[in-house]
Amino acid sequence: MTRPTISDLVTATGELATVPSTVIALLDVLKDTTTSADRVRVVLERDPAMTANILKLANSAYYGVRRTIGSVRDALVMLGNRAVATLAFATGMAPVLRRDLEGYGEDRDAFWRHGLVAGAAAARAADLAGRSQWRTQCFTAGLVHDVGMLVIDRWLVGEGQHLPRLPDETALRQAERELLGFDHAETGAALAEAWGFPEPLVTALRYHHTPLAAPSDRAFVAAVAAGDLVASVLAACPQRPWPAVTVAELAGLGYRAEDFDQLRLDLAGDLDETLAAAARPGGVLV
Repeated sequence: MTRPTISDLVTATGELATVPSTVIALLDVLKDTTTSADRVRVVLERDPAMTANILKLANSAYYGVRRTIGSVRDALVMLGNRAVATLAFATGMAPVLRRDLEGYGEDRDAFWRHGLVAGAAAARAADLAGRSQWRTQCFTAGLVHDVGMLVIDRWLVGEGQHLPRLPDETALRQAERELLGFDHAETGAALAEAWGFPEPLVTALRYHHTPLAAPSDRAFVAAVAAGDLVASVLAACPQRPWPAVTVAELAGLGYRAEDFDQLRLDLAGDLDETLAAAARPGGVLV
């Protein structure tokens, strides 16, 4: 068996090699803290399917709106520009991220839920760190942080390889490295670069398991790492203790053990509630 390079895997990803142009445009919108409602509306109206999903979410009971939201313009007025753009980014990435990982033994719903919870937890972690201005960027990075696994999975399936269920992500990354010479964090960063994602987001993908090693945007990466930690623990056993090594590393970046306990409580809802909470105006999960 010949080991592929990261470039080989990214090049061979087929439809994963590109994302909808609407998603890329939304990333530009989310980078701009003063983006206008008209700018968001113009982007969304290019994609009727995305618009339909936004309206479905906007009318969910979680938002508690008092009248039906029937258009993008209504959603922007009722929920705010950045909330709508965040919801749109998530719905736009769903077809990319909601896939079975046969080589990892993980089904599509579990993988999607992990990204969604990690994104919402990362957004809330930004709040707890006093960085609420980053919450939408943290959500988008958390949502896609494990996208490298999709790339590696295609190679695993093609080669008839399978990574067994492992006790934690440290063991998983070690198994990936033994097999390939690199892990899903490096692979995801390479794919994000190919997609044209902003550099801070690429950095977050590359270092979400090792935030202290990030050469820049370390506080941003730490929020994403915190989100990943919370999502992993909630998926495995909601009441299990926090991994001491990871908590110690994040403590060096400003997070306390009680912050993770708060995140555990905040992320107890279902998927629609989790997504709505991450985009809720005012930066608060309730």
